Amino acid sequence: MTALYLFCAAVGIPLLLWFSLAGDADGGDGFGDADADGPLAFLSLSTLSFVLGFFGLTGLLLDIVGTAGLLTLLVAIITAIAAGAFNSAAFRWLRRNSNSSEVMDHELEGMIADVALPISGEHRGKIVLTKAGAREQMTATPVDGSTIDPGERVVIVRVEGGVALVAPLGPDLELG
Repeated sequence: MTALYLFCAAVGIPLLLWFSLAGDADGGDGFGDADADGPLAFLSLSTLSFVLGFFGLTGLLLDIVGTAGLLTLLVAIITAIAAGAFNSAAFRWLRRNSNSSEVMDHELEGMIADVALPISGEHRGKIVLTKAGAREQMTATPVDGSTIDPGERVVIVRVEGGVALVAPLGPDLELG
């Protein structure tokens, strides 16, 4: 059994460290989720690494102190299940209670921005807007090929590939 504990610790602990340092421990982007059709489809890779790491580490530690084989196995299994359940519950709670300041491209449509660098059909420029409470700069190009000077106000028509397609905000559309 020592070889099994060693293998599980050798696989699980480096994965735990990788998730901790990589900053995406919940596997929320689809990478790191178990195969959707497999028997472990409900487990993320981070939860699986918690189970493996804690099973292996607990088994090795109890082996070293001379605990009986069956008792070591049972305690390692219980510890692994508890660690996996804790990981799943913690990230479920974090996903439910977290706020993101990330604004999706389609949410920018219709927002008004100020031109910081000239925009023309030939050259992309910069716009400044307030999104999620912070002032942000974006690359922009005119939707109609016109030239828009710094200081003018524009409306974002759409965003394609991180570039805002903007239209001049005429005097009749000016919002105070």
